[in-house]
Amino acid sequence: MDAEAREIRKKFIKLVWPIIIQNFLLMLMFNIDTAMVGRLNEVALAAMGIIGPVRWAIMAVVFGVCIGTVATVARSIGAKNMEEARSYAATAYTLAVFAGVITTAIVVLFAYKIPALFIDDEAVVFEAGRYLRITFLFFCFTYASMIGANILRAAGDTKTPMIITVISNILNIIGNYLLIFGKLGFPALGLYGAGISTAFCKTIEGVLMTLYVFSRKSKVPLGISSFGLVNRHYVKSLLKVSIPAASEPFFVNSGFLVFTKIVASLGTFAMAANRIALAVESLSFMPGHAFSTTCATLVGQKIGEKSPSGVEKSVKQSLKVSLTVTCFLGLMFLTIPHLLARIFTNDREVIAIASICLMIGAAEQPFLGMVQILKGAFHGAGDTKTPIVLGAVGVWIPRVILSYLLGVYFGFGLAGIWIATTVDWITRASLYFWRYRIHQRKLHENL
Repeated sequence: MDAEAREIRKKFIKLVWPIIIQNFLLMLMFNIDTAMVGRLNEVALAAMGIIGPVRWAIMAVVFGVCIGTVATVARSIGAKNMEEARSYAATAYTLAVFAGVITTAIVVLFAYKIPALFIDDEAVVFEAGRYLRITFLFFCFTYASMIGANILRAAGDTKTPMIITVISNILNIIGNYLLIFGKLGFPALGLYGAGISTAFCKTIEGVLMTLYVFSRKSKVPLGISSFGLVNRHYVKSLLKVSIPAASEPFFVNSGFLVFTKIVASLGTFAMAANRIALAVESLSFMPGHAFSTTCATLVGQKIGEKSPSGVEKSVKQSLKVSLTVTCFLGLMFLTIPHLLARIFTNDREVIAIASICLMIGAAEQPFLGMVQILKGAFHGAGDTKTPIVLGAVGVWIPRVILSYLLGVYFGFGLAGIWIATTVDWITRASLYFWRYRIHQRKLHENL
């Protein structure tokens, strides 16, 4: 390993660990809801199984702006053009607020109709609808938090978003304890109480993140005057990257919603077991997303520096770290699935089925890690169209079609559905690697 590669690995690790902790805490916020609600009843747990996919699908819009923010701000910083970096950051905030207002209006209006698309159980629909309405009522603050965090990450500050997320999660744990179970004189509101707690904490998080980005301590400090830098050029450039980036999780998550419909057809019990297995599997998505974001930041900065060799070394070092971590997690899923599932529920039958799913899912972990890194590389290079095609192919063909065939038609149930999920990740990893080799040659020619 040469000096540049060692420096890149050192920088990767320095940037990635706060993002891993932050992503862990973000996932923990939802999983704490799941773990606490899991002590209530199967109806509440099944409702959480619907809320998760719906929430992530709706958030696809701002995910795209976040990816565009990292790519454009990181590239501007790599080129040492701070005015351009601030312009892109202010543009991202403007788009996020606009998207947040529209999203809030739609979800609040159709909160009870959305879960009814996936399951016929009126009790589950009622619980899921109440949760969606209260959490999305203040969703502008969630969007502001996400944009602010990605502005700071693109500039190399990954610790501040982590600290703010720690504060938010501590408040969420306290709020859940008080409002789900009715402690210290508060009413016992069950799943709805978890929604109130989450909405309150995400609002606080959004306010704190925005205040920091607009302070002098920020590496990309913004002010009211910064919004005067927003113009058609920056909006167009950011949307050029963000729209395809937003489309990718939309196609993937819409496929995942159909996948959820297939799982729901197996019954409330299967939904509960699948929710537990997904909650455990989030342990791998947490570092995977962090690796992807860090790789995108490094690749964006190296492209700004016009260093194709730096881009290649950034991807290689990112892959080495990612595969090490995901293989370790896969080993955990294979050897101690019962212990991991027991964190979220006491129901022995649910634990047994969720454990089988986790043992199957262990095989997909290295492929999942590979996809996250290569997707980050494409995002950092400003190519957000390739992930749309590869993500859509992986989800809609192996996952959705094979899930129905194995899980429903051939009667393998939830185990068959998780086999299809593993095939999905293997397919996507193969396609990503093939496209990356082609993209790598073009990058050397153009820089």
